[in-house]
Amino acid sequence: MRMKLTLALGLVVLAVLNFGIYRNERFIETGEEVYFELAPVDPRSLLQGDYMRLNYKIVNNLRAAIRIPATVDESSLNAEEIPREGKIVVRIDERRVASYQRIWEPGESLGENERLLRYSQEGRHVGSTSFFFEEGRGEAYEKARYGIFKLGKDGQTILRALADKNLVRIEPGTKEKSP
Repeated sequence: MRMKLTLALGLVVLAVLNFGIYRNERFIETGEEVYFELAPVDPRSLLQGDYMRLNYKIVNNLRAAIRIPATVDESSLNAEEIPREGKIVVRIDERRVASYQRIWEPGESLGENERLLRYSQEGRHVGSTSFFFEEGRGEAYEKARYGIFKLGKDGQTILRALADKNLVRIEPGTKEKSP
């Protein structure tokens, strides 16, 4: 009996995991590809390997809109002053680059080139906050100026890659072997 229960629970866990994977793969297939201008923060973490800590120009515009100076200690702010999460309106230009327009009010209609974008954690995040890459390949990502995202109709995003100033996807070559 115990074996059957364990097997049944294992199958339920596998089904839930596979559904999550399927849902993310569908989102990647159907989401709209857009670019967010980067403001890179930290290109390396000794404990986690090579990665780039990411910030976005859109976040800086959002922080200004909800009056959070970049230099302020956010722990000292009154939590009621900052919307914990919500949606903003971004405009997609002819190059597919998203730019901040305004905070979205529920029920508000969008213009032709406008999309919704979710933000969370007191207006500090609109997408992934870090991009991990294989050790020794950090030099290729130093020229990153944009994050390439899939953007869903509900404003959710998935970071797919990084791009240079010309919006060309960065794909580092093979890693050189040490002698």
